[in-house]
Amino acid sequence: MNYSDILSLKIEEAVFSVLDVETTGLSPFSNSIIEIGIVKVKDGKIIDSFSSFINPCRFIPPFITQLTGISNRDVDEAPMWDDIYKDILNFIDNTIVTGHNLSFDYGFLSKEFQRVGLDYFKPHQLCTLRIAKRILPELKSRSLGNLAHHLGLKNADAHRALSDAKVTAAILLKF
Repeated sequence: MNYSDILSLKIEEAVFSVLDVETTGLSPFSNSIIEIGIVKVKDGKIIDSFSSFINPCRFIPPFITQLTGISNRDVDEAPMWDDIYKDILNFIDNTIVTGHNLSFDYGFLSKEFQRVGLDYFKPHQLCTLRIAKRILPELKSRSLGNLAHHLGLKNADAHRALSDAKVTAAILLKF
């Protein structure tokens, strides 16, 4: 789907892949993805979802386990990126990739796709944080948690990829 195709879509025809990743740290250059969650949204509804732990082939720091609840034991038997990336690409194909602070998630995804030889990962993107900055300038913090609270949304399992993706999708739908 090219850019002009997306611009000509009616909003109810657009398909969004709202994603979130959990990682071993903040830098895509020195850390790895440990969990990915994606929900597909069309016509105001979640129509599909994808979620998986990913073996980062490295130790998960204790503070990440404390924040996310994801331990080394959780990812020991999980697929490695090389085993799962094609499933992810197929799931998000012909959609608008969406996330809250998408540049964070995109940095990790780009690094992982490049590592397996796919330099062309350049999906159409939408960031709910950037939208929030424009339509809710009065909010002091537009973190996912604060924005969800402001909009009356609950995130039962914050800092878990699929739960955060679902909350981000709900924010997108409210916008």
